[in-house]
This record gives sequence, C-alpha cells and structure tokens, in this order.
Amino acid sequence: MIEGKILEIEESIIGKSSSPWAQGSNNSTFSYIAIGISWIFSYWAFVNIIMDEGISIKVIIFAISVFLATFLAVYMTTASILKLTFRKNLYTALLGIISSWIIYLVVSGFGHFALIDADWEVVWANRVLVIVGQLMTESLTQSYLPNQSWRLWSVLYLTFAIISAAYGTTGEKPYKFLIPFTVFCGILTYIAWNPTAINYNSDEPVMKLIGATILSYITFGLSYYYCSINEEYKANKLRSYLALSSVFVFFFAVFIMNPPEAVQELCADVFGISSSENIQLTRCGGVEASQWGGIFVNLIVATAGCVLGFGVGVVLAFGRQSDLPFFKYPSVALIETVRSGPLICWLYFAVFLLPDIIDPFMDLEDIMRMLLIFGLFGGCYIAEVLRGGLQAVDSGQKEAALALGLSPMQTKLQVELPNAVRTTLPSIVSVFIGLWKDTTLLFIINILDFFKLAKDLPNTSPGYLGDFLEPLYVTALVFWIFAFYLSRISMRIEKGLGLTNEGGGEAA
Repeated sequence: MIEGKILEIEESIIGKSSSPWAQGSNNSTFSYIAIGISWIFSYWAFVNIIMDEGISIKVIIFAISVFLATFLAVYMTTASILKLTFRKNLYTALLGIISSWIIYLVVSGFGHFALIDADWEVVWANRVLVIVGQLMTESLTQSYLPNQSWRLWSVLYLTFAIISAAYGTTGEKPYKFLIPFTVFCGILTYIAWNPTAINYNSDEPVMKLIGATILSYITFGLSYYYCSINEEYKANKLRSYLALSSVFVFFFAVFIMNPPEAVQELCADVFGISSSENIQLTRCGGVEASQWGGIFVNLIVATAGCVLGFGVGVVLAFGRQSDLPFFKYPSVALIETVRSGPLICWLYFAVFLLPDIIDPFMDLEDIMRMLLIFGLFGGCYIAEVLRGGLQAVDSGQKEAALALGLSPMQTKLQVELPNAVRTTLPSIVSVFIGLWKDTTLLFIINILDFFKLAKDLPNTSPGYLGDFLEPLYVTALVFWIFAFYLSRISMRIEKGLGLTNEGGGEAA
C-alpha cells in the first residue's frame, strides 16, 4: 500500500517510467534506490546546517525544512534519471524536476532569512500599531486615554460567531472546521501573548480571544445541530439569515467605532458627562475615522467594496439590462465612467474634488469617502460580471416564473439573480480579492493603513532602522492569507452548488 502511494506521488510529479529495467517489481526497487540517495544528500545538508549555525529551535526548524526540500529535489531528479521518465514525456519530467528545485531554493533562501538572519522584534514591538493604528495603540498601552478596545472586541465576537455558525450549516464533519479554526485562534492567542517587546498587559486580550473561541464553538455546535435535525430548506433559511447578519456586522463596525453625536450625547446623559470635550475623553466618545489605522482600515474598506459593491453591482447590472431609458442610460454612463479610470484616480477624486462638488461630503472623513469609492468602484466591476450571468439565465426559467404569477421584481430577485450569482461566483470572488489587494493604495493618499504603517515601522525606534524587510514580508503574508481564504470559501461554495463538475450548472 505504501509502495503504491510512493509510485503514485512520484509519477504525478515526474511521469511514468520508460526504462526497460525499471518495469514491474523493479520499478519500486529503483524508487527505493532514489530514496536512499536522496536521504544521504538530505542528511548531509541537515548536518552542515547544524554545524554552521549551532543548535537552537529556529536552526532545527530550518534544518528540517531544508532536509525535506533537499530530499524532494534529489529524489525527483534521481528517480527521473534512473527510470528515464523524460523519454516518455519530456515536459512533465522537466516541470517536476524544476519545480522541486525551485521549492528547495525558496525553502533554503527564504527560510534562512526568516529563521536565522531576520530580527522580528520590530514587528512584535509594534503588533498593536499595525493592527489598529496609533490611537487604539495609545488606548491599549497608555493610561491617559480611555480604553477603546471594547469596540473592536464587540465586532470580533460577532464576526467569529457568524463565521462559525455559517460553517455549521455546511453539513461537513465538525473536525474539518474545528481543527483549522482552533489552530487559527491559537496563532492569534500566541501573537497577543508573546512577551517579546510587549508594551501592554497580555492577560486581557488573551482571555478575550479564548472567550471568542469558546463562543465560536458554541455557535458552530448549535448551527450544526439545527441543520442536522431539520430539512434543507430550513438550513437554507438559516444561511440567508447569516448572510444578512454579516452585512449587519459591517455597518455595526462602522457605527460602533464612531457613533453619531446624538448617540454619544445620550450615553453622556446616562453617565452624567457634561461637556463635549469630556465626552470625547470617555468611553462614550467614539474613535473618529481619521484616527483609524492598521489592518482594521484595510478590512473595513475591503468589506465596503464587497458589501456595498455587491449591492451597487446588482442595481447597475439590472439597470444596464433594463428597457427603461431613465434607468438604463444612467447605469451605463456610471459603469463606463468608473471603469474608464484607475482606482487611484478615483481615490484622489474622493479626497480632493468630491468635497467641492457635493456639499454633504465637505465634512466627511477621508476614510468614509474611501468606503464610498471602493463600494462604487467594486460595484461597477461586479455589475459587468453579473450582467454576463444574467445573460446566461435560460429564458425558459423567466417564462416559468411569469407563468407562476411572479412579478417582474420577484422574477429578477428570486430567479435571475440567484442563477447569475451561481454561474459567476468565481469572477465575483476575483473582484473581491482584487479589492482587498487594492486597499494598499490607501497609503498613497496618506491614510495609515496596514501597508503604510508596516513600511514605516523601522522609523519607530533607532534600533530598528535597518529592519525594513521584516515588516514587508509580514504584510505580504497577511494579504496572501486573506486572499487565499477568500478563494477557499469560493471553492467550497462552488462545490456545494455542484459547479466544480462538468454539467454543474444544471445541478445548481
């Protein structure tokens, strides 16, 4: 069984053997010879690293990584030569060998920097800064400002609860969610707890993260149990409620960070706070949008592009398909105008020109204008994606909806739109990922987003002046993780709709 697995993996990378002496039972023999040769080279590389760098946890991790990468590269190269796999399919053999050596170069090169050369203290010392920005960092680490972290924790708790409940409706084995989610929460807890260059009391965030994790387990269990004892239509209804709740969380996050003045004054009256200055110096006062920073800004702006953008995209997609001139032509004009310019131009437009053109935006914070621009920009691109999906909806479904007595609005929202979203889901998620990556443009207009703060971390202390690569690598990793997670969610939804197989559209 193990022998068959080894051959299967080997053939999937470098192709099948074409050597006359490596057929049948001899095929496995040559694989074992290649494994032996690979083990010798890998062990030699492992010992050299230990002898050169000494013994420590980081060095051992790096040595093991290089051992595995060396083993893969030498094994695939040796097996291909011994079995002459390049004679049967030259391109497959070359692609497998080159890919394995690229993995070796990346692991040995980047691994040495990440585990041996790099000094990550610049990141640990400013972990709160790159997550929430300067004002929230002061609120967490200094006593002269009221602690405003409860605003972020309330959003985090709601987000964790909704995500966990959504996974509970999938019907998959619980361990497929619980194991990776527990690992993720463990990483977050370690980041909050790690005492390296810490400037805050870690007990509070660690306990709150544990509380959020426990809440997630509870909501996942309740959702999973509810869907397991009820029929599919009830599970679908729960999914729709969770989708609406996720939209609510976005608006709640914007609201709770900086409530309207009427809400702040009501809070002040309850607690007996007199002047407006005193309101701002207490928990009743909000955190103004101009004071937001870090990865929170990127997440809130990207979410605006997805949530507001999808709503705008649906309206514009139906507008462009409409036969009513007063609905169609403004939609076409808006889509073509926005899509004709790059996003950075529209960001500059929102900062410098929008307040002079439209009076209500005169006193609006820059980040709030970014939310609107990202929503509008994303909406125009999503509208074109949805328009392709709407054109692919079978006319028979529209006729059947009309025959059942559905109104034109019901037909569009309950028949045409769901089918269009199903067939264009990969393209919609691609737009979402693009909007997430485009949030890095915010630093050009001097908004303290995650990328700008990370880029400026070496300037926070004279001891960090040369450590400019470490924050950039962390930034790249964080952006990759979120983009990768979005793509995994998309693939999971597509699989549930049957769209990963040929003919899946009919199944959906």
